[in-house]
Amino acid sequence: MRDDMARVIVERPRIPPFNSRKGRRRSLDDLPKHEGLRRAQSLRGDRKTLNENLMPLRRYLERQVGRPWDKVYSEIAAHLRVDSAVQQHVRDHLSDFVAVQPRRIDHGWRSFGARTLWWQPLYVDPVTGLLCRTDQLPEEKARRRRVAQRIPLPQSERIPLADDRELRRLRGLWYEVQLAPLPKPEYRAYQEVQNRPLKPHRRGSRVIEVEVTVRRLVTPTVRDVTTGELIDAGPAIDDWTSWQEYRRRHTDRRYAIAKRMLSRTELRRHKLSNLSTGGV
Repeated sequence: MRDDMARVIVERPRIPPFNSRKGRRRSLDDLPKHEGLRRAQSLRGDRKTLNENLMPLRRYLERQVGRPWDKVYSEIAAHLRVDSAVQQHVRDHLSDFVAVQPRRIDHGWRSFGARTLWWQPLYVDPVTGLLCRTDQLPEEKARRRRVAQRIPLPQSERIPLADDRELRRLRGLWYEVQLAPLPKPEYRAYQEVQNRPLKPHRRGSRVIEVEVTVRRLVTPTVRDVTTGELIDAGPAIDDWTSWQEYRRRHTDRRYAIAKRMLSRTELRRHKLSNLSTGGV
């Protein structure tokens, strides 16, 4: 750890003066008769103030992942004294990045007294005592997957390139997707016995058994590689009502058969950028 970590985090250079010039800022008649030495510097903005730049501390802690927390904390305590207000201020910010005492509640990692994962990016494993990353926990990975699956796919996240190719953003990452038309549906006639009302337009009509011919779909389903969904080539039964519902749900008679993640060069060419899905 750097010996001057407290100065790097808390202090910063003097602020340049605002709306000031060299020499006297006011006439002699307007100046006060008595003035402290620090007042003029404070008015000019030349005094040092708190910086609160915590990124050096976070980068240091992230480089210590995998080490025992006792050794990491000993190194921090050796460079940051308790009897110094500035250095103690830096030690107080350790809890902003490290969950020192996580607890396991309801078969899942939880912070003490809470029902959700702690918000710190790092934690101390209570079994091994090692400093670990929170985003590597299975519970956090599952939470990010659930959040990504709940995000709908707007039309703006699809960019057509050709009739059989388009750019599509999936869980924050851009892919080139190859499309193919759905196979032509084939139906086979079956003789079935169904219960139908004797007089369909009259309420409470007697139900009778009727032998009818039903055309059922025999074409196998296809799988969309982007969503993993199985898609039927047509409705299960070849009738007008089923086709109306099928066309309403499947407006585009195409499905994805292959996908490829775009490279950095292709992202710059299309003026796109991936979204990060990790982190806490």
